[in-house]
Amino acid sequence: MQTINLGIVAHVDAGKTSLTERLLHATGVIDRLGSVDAGTTQTDTGAIERRRGITIRSAVASFTVRDRQVNLLDTPGHSDFVAEVERALGVLDAAVLVLSAVEGVQPHSRRIMRILRSLRLPTLIFVNKIDRVGARVDELVADTRRLLAPTVVPLGTVRAPGTPGATYRPRHRGYDHRLAELLAEHDDELLAAFVDDLPPDADRIEKALRALVAAGQAYPLLFGSALSGAGVPELLDAIAALLPPAPRPNPTRERGCSPSSATPPANAWPTCARTAGSSGRGSGSARTAASRTAGPPRRAGGSRGSTWSARPPTRPR
Repeated sequence: MQTINLGIVAHVDAGKTSLTERLLHATGVIDRLGSVDAGTTQTDTGAIERRRGITIRSAVASFTVRDRQVNLLDTPGHSDFVAEVERALGVLDAAVLVLSAVEGVQPHSRRIMRILRSLRLPTLIFVNKIDRVGARVDELVADTRRLLAPTVVPLGTVRAPGTPGATYRPRHRGYDHRLAELLAEHDDELLAAFVDDLPPDADRIEKALRALVAAGQAYPLLFGSALSGAGVPELLDAIAALLPPAPRPNPTRERGCSPSSATPPANAWPTCARTAGSSGRGSGSARTAASRTAGPPRRAGGSRGSTWSARPPTRPR
């Protein structure tokens, strides 16, 4: 079974923890949805987290979708805890950036996206709360392309946004001229097909999309609601179909997790993360002074497939 270590990142109150809860429920890990307001979610287990309804320390939960085990890391949204997010990025293979359809792209969203792009981390964008009054669709797509990345690729449309009956409709698999034109700006084969007046078929477009997502050059965008469950099945499909599985051991700068070690078994990564202080809920002794200040580890050569450098890590700017 393939494994992917996936982080949920967002500005505070975008709905990360609620989305995590919905994903666990949709995949059968839990049989009852918890509530952030009631302090009954799976990943917010600290007393302060339950009382205030916020995530302070990253927490791990796992589920299976198709032939993949997904180790899901729920991270804090408050900018005060951005160091916790930066530590988590060191062990991720991909990320889901959550935005609110009402508030849109917020300052912390832009900061997180800059880090994700600098790391070339494969990323899906999930626009939450489409059933809230004031939810925006077309304007938000334009904002994401202007403020986050020009290669944001919407994978569907929304019906009745801003109403309790809002639904997400994924695009039909087939030839999509707009998508092909967008991808052709970054794929030489697609560009050559357009120049020769030979439009590529649907399979070639899907292949190009997967390749660009894996390279951290294209960002699929989906809409939905963590509370109603709209768009969640499509998000799971995108996680299984578009995000690449772990191509290497998941390195971390914390003690007890060697970057050069062999690929660990499926259940080893969460234990390693707890050792690093990313998800453990007990004593804070596992957090070293270096872990409080270090940013994501640096790769030698700067590419996703290259080996990890032994130089001291620095935070991406």
